[in-house]
Amino acid sequence: MKSPWPVVLALSMFFTSCEDLGTSYSGSFLGTFAYRAFNTLNVEVARGTLAFYGSDSTITGHWRFEDGRSGELEGITRHSDIALNLNPGYIDNNLFLHGTLARDTIAGTWEQVGFSGVMARGTFRALRVR
Repeated sequence: MKSPWPVVLALSMFFTSCEDLGTSYSGSFLGTFAYRAFNTLNVEVARGTLAFYGSDSTITGHWRFEDGRSGELEGITRHSDIALNLNPGYIDNNLFLHGTLARDTIAGTWEQVGFSGVMARGTFRALRVR
């Protein structure tokens, strides 16, 4: 049986995606992570940083990729599982990250999702910057 985690994330992000986070983040600073994403052929497609702030099970923050793209992020955590939306103000062209935190590494999968469904997917790895 498949985990309901992606469906819960999608629904929670959909219903909270209209909230404007601006640059005001809630909670304590959790750290900055160096991010690398790979397509299904294991070719690197993005590199950058993710900065997290959090309280309880909620995460906010911002991201910046080396190609100049940047934005806000929001997400949720449950134990060591992390689910993020890198485009929280939109209902199309979303970038979702689903990962697991183990020590100073978050590893998992990403999906670019639009009205037509999943447009691209792959894996990612994010290492805490000290």
